[in-house]
Amino acid sequence: MSEASSASPCVHVLLASYQGARYIREQLESIANQTHTNWTLTISDDGSTDDTVTLCEAFARERADHRIRLIRGLGRRSTANFFHLLRSVEPSSGHDLVAFSDQDDVWLPEKLARAVSSLRSMRVAAGQPALYAARTRLVNETLEPIGVSRLPLRPLGFGNALLQNVASGNTMVFNQALLRLMRRVKPEHAVLHDWTAYQVVTGCGGQMHFDPEPCLLYRQHAHNLIGSQGRSWDKVLRMGMLFKGQYRTWGDQTEAAMNDIASELQPKALEVLRKFQDMRRRPDLIGRMQAGRHSGLWRQTRSGRASFWLGLALNRL
Repeated sequence: MSEASSASPCVHVLLASYQGARYIREQLESIANQTHTNWTLTISDDGSTDDTVTLCEAFARERADHRIRLIRGLGRRSTANFFHLLRSVEPSSGHDLVAFSDQDDVWLPEKLARAVSSLRSMRVAAGQPALYAARTRLVNETLEPIGVSRLPLRPLGFGNALLQNVASGNTMVFNQALLRLMRRVKPEHAVLHDWTAYQVVTGCGGQMHFDPEPCLLYRQHAHNLIGSQGRSWDKVLRMGMLFKGQYRTWGDQTEAAMNDIASELQPKALEVLRKFQDMRRRPDLIGRMQAGRHSGLWRQTRSGRASFWLGLALNRL
């Protein structure tokens, strides 16, 4: 029997909020209207000065639902807020699951049900981490459709996860084995909560399913922390980050995060991590390029591969 085989596991939804008054009510309604009705919702607000907290409190009061609670974030931005939420979860059963939620999306009614069904079908071994993620339907600020997020073009795996994230955190649902591993990562070492989840599940011998069907409406607007990876403007922004040294900083954080869970990494993942570390420390261009060719690392797209080699050449990975 798998770890997620309970007929109706409780899904603990973790929503990180900050200045979200404009859209958060629609997101709260979409969570409450899930066909999978066994859930809890914890909202960690990171110091909003708009009506975010008032709206959340009113929503919980109107529904008179003890499953909804609001806690105070640490004021250290989104990633730290999600890790704060991870430490706030109190599973009541070994079958309980965890889901990340953004504040400005709209979940499709079957989102949680599909995730639960997918995790159940994995037949996960005891103690093995498991992660569900999915595509998203891209919409504008008024929820008009503008596209669909891309599918991964190449296999998922640790060698890919060290370089990029392919799954949006707002789609993720995962088991308690992954929750326990995520809690071992220091928040300051994580680049993004969802990227860390992808690294941990692939590095620690877990199972991951990427659903090709969209599970939510993903708003694309000026205040997105990270937009869909298919947007042309985001590609420009990411190239700018490369030249400014942001990717180098992310590499340092990634090494630190993986060192936090090094004792749980599979032997093959440890080997790839050591090659990643060696590649980044090579002082000479030729040495870095040779190390990159034998590193076991890959990116999903042609443009991503080009940025990898450019970053390696400039010693900014």
